[in-house]
Amino acid sequence: MSNPNAAASAQEKTPSYAWIALVVSLLAAISIVYAWMWLPAITFPVFKGWLGANCASVQADPSQFGLLSNVMGLVPIAALIMAFPASFVVRKFGPKVGTLVGLGLAIIGSAVCALTITSSFMAFLVGRFILGLGLAQTIVAGPTCVSIWFPNTTRGRAMAIWSIWAPVGIFTVNVFGDGIYHAVGQNLVTLLWVWTIVIVVIGILFAIVFRKPRADEASEVSAETKSFREVLPFFKKRQLWCLIFMFAIFNYMNYAFSQYLKTWLQLDPTAGGLGWDPAMAGLIGGALTACGILAPIGGFILDKLPRNLKYIAVVSGITGLTVCSALAFQNNMVVFVFYAIFFCIGNMFLNGCCRPMIPTYVFKGGATAVALGLSFLTFGQYLGQTITSYALEPFNASMSAGACDPMLAFWALVPIGVVGIIASLFMKPSKQDLAGGKPQGKPTKNAQAK
Repeated sequence: MSNPNAAASAQEKTPSYAWIALVVSLLAAISIVYAWMWLPAITFPVFKGWLGANCASVQADPSQFGLLSNVMGLVPIAALIMAFPASFVVRKFGPKVGTLVGLGLAIIGSAVCALTITSSFMAFLVGRFILGLGLAQTIVAGPTCVSIWFPNTTRGRAMAIWSIWAPVGIFTVNVFGDGIYHAVGQNLVTLLWVWTIVIVVIGILFAIVFRKPRADEASEVSAETKSFREVLPFFKKRQLWCLIFMFAIFNYMNYAFSQYLKTWLQLDPTAGGLGWDPAMAGLIGGALTACGILAPIGGFILDKLPRNLKYIAVVSGITGLTVCSALAFQNNMVVFVFYAIFFCIGNMFLNGCCRPMIPTYVFKGGATAVALGLSFLTFGQYLGQTITSYALEPFNASMSAGACDPMLAFWALVPIGVVGIIASLFMKPSKQDLAGGKPQGKPTKNAQAK
């Protein structure tokens, strides 16, 4: 197989259809974000009020409002559970069918939510859980679809572009979600059917447009699936496990700002915030938390780095995020500007480089190995996010009490960031790793048969 920096010219060429395959794979993931993240766009108080007035089971038992946090929390929990089964689906049926299975689960989950939101809050929560299963399946199969199309010279930027699925989805639903909500007459049942229809339309588009690459279009990552026993030897790399561990830390730290930044921006200066009005806090806070959209820049830089220095991109990202954590939640505008700069640097590199690094380590195992590696990465992603709420609860309590203590956030984030920096340094390849990148040998029997 190919050394990323010394592949044959035929393998270095990016097929034109690869970009079309990338676009439909990206749209598939974004469509699920809308169904997942419309609630913060509409805001919980509006949702709670509508639920109390329209849901029969909540009217009969208002104590069910205690389960309201599960509306958002069940999605990542389900994604955590589905992370590894997702790679089995890809192994059995291939990345295209794997993506369609994810979209199918998301359609079922969103439809269950639409059908039950006025009758049973518990059934609505079941729908949210099913949506989370579809999310995990899609974000494991989606980048696997991309990896089989792009050669090493452009795979970094391609997978980085795919990695903007969450920032683009979250940002656009926050910008347009309220307008769509009012356009459907502030009826949440209709709104849920809108998100369901969006996934259906994108699913049909993906099914029609996406195809496996032909023999002359294939990348170093073979589209042919292997058994898990065959690919497990590729998971002995220290660097791979350091990347997975570091990605969990990245999501743990990053999710803290997604959860608390807009609230802190509105907090009165006497309580430790910046005292911005909700509109400004929503605009700036939403733009910052969506700065993962800069990922293609990180992916482009990753592609340009020689193989022995690619880990530097990840080191730069986690270092930037750690510095920003040390500067966060200080009621000083100058400090906030530097926080924003380092936050963007961290997201640009980590969102843009972590997924593309998976095929760099396991590309010899083909689509099966990439899917399994992405399953580990997805598991780390949602495990990190699940822990965040508990670790940052003292800081959240200080804001609720009107006496924001930034040091509570500092001690919950910065030491963990330092651990992430150490893990990223261990991603440096050894001389033996660099010597192991041999040019690709003869095609597989399946490829020859074609």
